[in-house]
Amino acid sequence: MRARWAVFFWAFSLIANAGFSQDKLSVARFSPPAIPPDKGYFVQEIRGGVYWVTDGLYNTMFIVSSAGVIAVDPLPNLGARYLKAIREVTDKPITHVIYSHEHTDHIGAAYLFSKDAVYIAHEQTAQILARRQDPRRPVPNQTFSQSRTLDVGDQSLVLEYKGTNHEAGNIFIYAPRHKILMLVDVVYPGWMPYKNLGIAEDVPGYIEAHQEALAYDFDTLVAGHVDHLGTRADVEMSLEFVKELQSTVIAEVKTLDFPKFLRANVSPKHRWDRHNDYEQEVVSRCYARLFPKWNNKLRGTDTYLRDNCWAMLESVSVQFPEVQK
Repeated sequence: MRARWAVFFWAFSLIANAGFSQDKLSVARFSPPAIPPDKGYFVQEIRGGVYWVTDGLYNTMFIVSSAGVIAVDPLPNLGARYLKAIREVTDKPITHVIYSHEHTDHIGAAYLFSKDAVYIAHEQTAQILARRQDPRRPVPNQTFSQSRTLDVGDQSLVLEYKGTNHEAGNIFIYAPRHKILMLVDVVYPGWMPYKNLGIAEDVPGYIEAHQEALAYDFDTLVAGHVDHLGTRADVEMSLEFVKELQSTVIAEVKTLDFPKFLRANVSPKHRWDRHNDYEQEVVSRCYARLFPKWNNKLRGTDTYLRDNCWAMLESVSVQFPEVQK
């Protein structure tokens, strides 16, 4: 009997320890890593030759194939340290450089990469960069309009454009074999979106990008910002927030329109100034309604919620049709 119990506890211990190891792996993958001060970056394999690099503010990824390295978004925050991170992993040449979009804070170190590499971006990104004439951001030598499958050695990436969201030309970068999706400046895992919804150029497109992201079969998200990787749950939570933000702003605008605000708040100020007062009142109401819930769900709510209320109010005023009904 004692031997039977010993076998039982041995088997239970193996199962429990296996579960604990899985949990530790998950926590290590999606929790902020320790960034060595002497290096200023952290690099780690996600799986299957796909690596992510972070400095604690910005994230990107690169893929090691049998034929060379595909580097995504040469971050100026990392600069030459991005190249060092790659060299920690492999001595294979960097054959391709992919731009997620044109913003300098994500691709401003592209000039440090090999001029012999193939630079790929959406055609709108290429058009914008041609106008910028910025030597830090070389104009890509290959573009696509809707979709491009990039096969390099034994690795494959799907690049897709689904319309303006954060910015015109901002693409989805997907490693289907590894179930890894990179989408920049839309979702901020565990955090309230950066001010003005990440400076979204098209708020309806920004919201739709969440739905489009969830259509991919992925379990790991490289989001471009904050200090850790994300999951599908992070995209779902971000979508829940932005939809609630939209409905809250619409409800407040319908409850308090500008004429009603003027009647209730008599002032000698010019009507143009009074419109700013009105917007601030709507923002304050939006903040008061959303803060109690989202402060317990997303970090940075106290910092960024007001700006996001304002961005949604402006978008509701000029981009969405709902308030006009």
